[in-house]
Amino acid sequence: MNKEVRKAVRTFLIDEDKVLAIKYKSGNILDFYDIPGGKIEENETSEQASIREFKEETGIDISNEIYKGKVIIEYPNKIYDFDIYVVKEYEGMPKEFEENYSMWLKSQELLEKDNTLPSIEIIKYLSRDIINLKILVNNNHKIVSICELQ
Repeated sequence: MNKEVRKAVRTFLIDEDKVLAIKYKSGNILDFYDIPGGKIEENETSEQASIREFKEETGIDISNEIYKGKVIIEYPNKIYDFDIYVVKEYEGMPKEFEENYSMWLKSQELLEKDNTLPSIEIIKYLSRDIINLKILVNNNHKIVSICELQ
């Protein structure tokens, strides 16, 4: 079976020991935490998608993104191919939107939450120069395995 592949971005805004996270307000991911990001649109670079999606989901303008690598998150019937960015320069405050709201959380506190999407796990790898991971998950968003991409 050929799985649909979605090219997307996740952008980690770090300020001291805190990371900016979003929490969904609807759908099948209601009350789940995630990292801001989304689909790369046609004729858009992953860096442009990072800036646009971050603003759409948090209300915050970011600059000077650092590309950290690639993470493949594979569900039983879908694959997300993420470009990962880290940013420390920003302007604005976290806001609430129709689909989600954004907030600062300590990295460890976010990692300990029960209802997180798999991209939260990437926090553990941000100290690396380059991130190159494949994360297998089940339909309930629980991580089954993590390995290095070849």
